[in-house]
Amino acid sequence: MSTSSRLYYRRAFLNRPRHHLGAHVIAEVSADTYANGGDRLDASIHLADCYRCIDIDLSAGTRREASNALHKIALLRTILEEVETAMTAGLEELDLRPMGR
Repeated sequence: MSTSSRLYYRRAFLNRPRHHLGAHVIAEVSADTYANGGDRLDASIHLADCYRCIDIDLSAGTRREASNALHKIALLRTILEEVETAMTAGLEELDLRPMGR
């Protein structure tokens, strides 16, 4: 017998209104407890942009897996911040910065 508790769930569209509607993200985290031990944290991020999709597994049942899952998240966060910085600089250089910024 097992019990599962949802710790986090979020679904969001990535594009602003009046843009393509297929881009979205779904993130889920749940804790699964088993009577015979072997408890596990199930976590994933699903990214979709029109026809392209990627699923990132962040699940962990051991300390080693937990460390690796947190490493994945930290690395993705760093890369996304670096991409934002590079895009902001490039848009500024090309005089394409979004209005209101």
